[in-house]
Amino acid sequence: MSTVAMNSTTIDNVINTIVISEQPLLTAKLSEALATTEYKIIFEGSTLQQLLSLKWSEEPQLIIAIMDTSDNQVLSKFKVINEQFPMPIVIFTHDDRDDAIEQAIEAGVSAYIVDGFREDRVQPILRTALLRFKQYQSMKTQLKDLKTSLADRKVIDRAKGLIMEQRQCTEDEAYRLLRSSAMNQNMRLAQLAQNILATANLLEPKKTL
Repeated sequence: MSTVAMNSTTIDNVINTIVISEQPLLTAKLSEALATTEYKIIFEGSTLQQLLSLKWSEEPQLIIAIMDTSDNQVLSKFKVINEQFPMPIVIFTHDDRDDAIEQAIEAGVSAYIVDGFREDRVQPILRTALLRFKQYQSMKTQLKDLKTSLADRKVIDRAKGLIMEQRQCTEDEAYRLLRSSAMNQNMRLAQLAQNILATANLLEPKKTL
């Protein structure tokens, strides 16, 4: 049965935590270990399916799962959850199969702990998972920015080539003209370059067979 629980202690920088567990005894130990910490348990349940249908009054920031085995179906649900609501996921399990560990990593699990549930280890594991998740998200953002930058550069280079051809000017002159126009129109350089290419494509005579 699903329950909503809250820590009684008021702590700054609260981390809203979801607990999914097939083992009531370990769930109770986990709740006790987190009772006076920043980890506020906002939901306890026994299956991941319960999470997919819930509407949250408080945004979850961490998932802790305690399970005997990590089968493909369970890990695929973790992947769906992580794609829709990216957050650190920590799994405590007895399943040490290589394919389970590999699938957990692919699902975005931040920490996969085999036979390692002890109350005194929980907080260091959670802190490590939170930091690892933060670093991973930062890397994703940097990679996305890099891809955007490379795509923008290609568009700008094409626009410069078009200006050089039409104005019979140098590359530096074409770039200065492009940059000046972007500033005057309060527009990103790449967006102006894209507009120039789109206009040129629109005005280009259609080829006849």
